Amino acid sequence: MVKGLQFSLFSVKHLSEKIKTNEISPVDLIEFCFDRIRKFNPSLNAFITIIDEEDAYNNARIAEREISQGNYRGPLHGIPFSIKDIIYAKDIRCTGGSRILSEYIPKTDATCIKKIKEAGAILLGTNNLNEFASGITGVNPFYGNTKNPWNMSRISGGSSGGSAVAVSTGMACVSLGTDTGGSIRVPSSLCGVVGLKPTYGRVSKYGIVPLAPSLDHVGCVTRSAWDAAAVLECISGWDSLDYISNHKKVPPYTKIIETSDFGGISIGVPKEYFFDYVHPEVESLFYQFLESIKSLGYKVFDLDLQNTERYYNTWRKIRYAEASEIHAHWLKTRKEDYSEEVREMLIQGTKISAVDYIHAMRIINEELKKEILAMLRHKIEIIAVPTTIIPAPRFDELAVSEICGTVLQTREALLRNTIVFNSTGFPAVSIPIGLTKDNMPVAVQMIGPPFREEKILSVAYNYECINSKEIKFMPPSPFTS
Repeated sequence: MVKGLQFSLFSVKHLSEKIKTNEISPVDLIEFCFDRIRKFNPSLNAFITIIDEEDAYNNARIAEREISQGNYRGPLHGIPFSIKDIIYAKDIRCTGGSRILSEYIPKTDATCIKKIKEAGAILLGTNNLNEFASGITGVNPFYGNTKNPWNMSRISGGSSGGSAVAVSTGMACVSLGTDTGGSIRVPSSLCGVVGLKPTYGRVSKYGIVPLAPSLDHVGCVTRSAWDAAAVLECISGWDSLDYISNHKKVPPYTKIIETSDFGGISIGVPKEYFFDYVHPEVESLFYQFLESIKSLGYKVFDLDLQNTERYYNTWRKIRYAEASEIHAHWLKTRKEDYSEEVREMLIQGTKISAVDYIHAMRIINEELKKEILAMLRHKIEIIAVPTTIIPAPRFDELAVSEICGTVLQTREALLRNTIVFNSTGFPAVSIPIGLTKDNMPVAVQMIGPPFREEKILSVAYNYECINSKEIKFMPPSPFTS
């Protein structure tokens, strides 16, 4: 273990301060992470590919030399990070969690990887995920299941499950992931870390294996809201290689959330849909969170939403149809190389007509997006809901979950509160707010107006400052030893 480094302080904010002043060496930090990977990855299965250690040590030595010479690049300089195994890193295998891409080695970096490397961060490896990011459980028949470090009989969530587990246990300080229906926020919620899905177009998707391009977002998993702000500041911005990326100027997020006065922000809580089947302990912890932020001067109001019954079906039609189009060639030529679950989803997608797809897109753009945007412009500034309506279920609970006397498919239960914000493209951050009686994390999701990530991150940051979040949300022994 790095001399003087405590796991409870294992965040970018704390580490960067010590790296900048040479109190901690990037070389020692890399050693710390590799030691944890060797100890915990065999049981948790968070990584698919771990890079050659000497390459990482060489990059750490370069970072150490640059910093000692006064060439400090910023808070990510010397920070170890990992990536979901669906993001291209040059010369590092990218499997997509699939059999089909099991030996694929990209020749270029994804834009987000290029940017975070330029900031001085050091890549450790690629994280496990659901096959082609097509799932929400962290279950993978080809590379094994990621296990939740809070209780290894429970799922990590997905599809960025390996990313959430790696950050939760200190195997990496940061992980980049993707989110199509909740794939960053759901595992972050279940594993007790922070998950940020920025506004659609804020971060380039170039160099990402697509699932459903209209819904795919690139974001991050971190240990704190400040860390998420630092990563977002680094990886955001227009990219000529991605026509969806937006030209809006990237704000100095970390400075804004530390210095700006966002007191008095109005926060809306929708009464419909999001609480229909919520687990009692999740609901209780959510309302405790509201009381905490009220004490900080935030105002909380009830909201009435009119189109909630359309959330799941519109998202599903777009998600399934676009994924089927992306995989059309392989579905014809390598059908048997998919898992049964993913193959069935792709087949279902081929049955969605062009008329139904276009109708779903129209509903999103002309009804759902407009309704929520009107709320965020005229009534409130942020929406808050539980990230997931249930804590992490056991692996043997994947068939159904019984909530409030209603039986829901576990997949539907986990996706329920996140999908609409992929459909609309609004920014959302998930932060841990408490533990159930079984010692499992529960999280709140905050949603803001497009390209105003600083609003949701500021509330998250202020909440963390009064709740000692980083100490409270550490997995039990041995994963913090």
